[in-house]
Amino acid sequence: MSGTECRETSPQTISVSQRSPALGFSVSYKKSIPIPGLKPKSREELGYPGVGRWTGSAQATGSKIQYLIGLFFLLLPLTVYAVTLGNYFHPILLCGPFFGICMLSSRLNTTRKLLKYGATLLKLDTEPEVGGNASGIIRFLKPLRGNQPVEVKLVCYKKDAIVSNNNLSRDAEYWSIKQQIRVKPEGRERVVLFSFDVPSGLPVNDLPCYYWLLELRGTHSQKSLYRSWRMPIDSTNSDRSESG
Repeated sequence: MSGTECRETSPQTISVSQRSPALGFSVSYKKSIPIPGLKPKSREELGYPGVGRWTGSAQATGSKIQYLIGLFFLLLPLTVYAVTLGNYFHPILLCGPFFGICMLSSRLNTTRKLLKYGATLLKLDTEPEVGGNASGIIRFLKPLRGNQPVEVKLVCYKKDAIVSNNNLSRDAEYWSIKQQIRVKPEGRERVVLFSFDVPSGLPVNDLPCYYWLLELRGTHSQKSLYRSWRMPIDSTNSDRSESG
């Protein structure tokens, strides 16, 4: 699937799919409905980093929704018992607390790491673009021990590129480039400077087809460290030259 086949015509439209039997088989089609008065969100509102502006990583805060889901499964047997006034109970409900404990333990471990490492911020030097450059600085608010290297990776993902036998799809790397960079001290903080050349011919952010991420991986006190940011690669160098 190419980018032009799945590109939305406007952020102010929605797609409607309908299926109807015709001649013994199903027919599907889509149409776009404009939504008047709907203002598209800015890059900052969508969580994209910007030039000269610090932006927290996607892992800056824990997921409240996953906490709520974990609590729901943990209390599922008691909830069913209370709602039915003790008139209904099934042994399969006992799987709920087990699943809830596993989810809550995972979330608590993630939150503990976030509190330990602190927020990780990104500031871009220039507007990243295809056929140009993507560079910036990553800042750790809490000091890391030593000047160990970390891996900084710029990735273009293709949505639903791999489909398993049970029809489950997952995203896959369409293109990527990475660097091993040593963390440098800057006062009481630690920073990482990165710069990537982005070749021409690659797709820009084109949901629901392609999207770009900047990923950071490393280890600290024998614990894994991962941070990611959505990258605003929405234009190409040739587009900017034509507009200029």
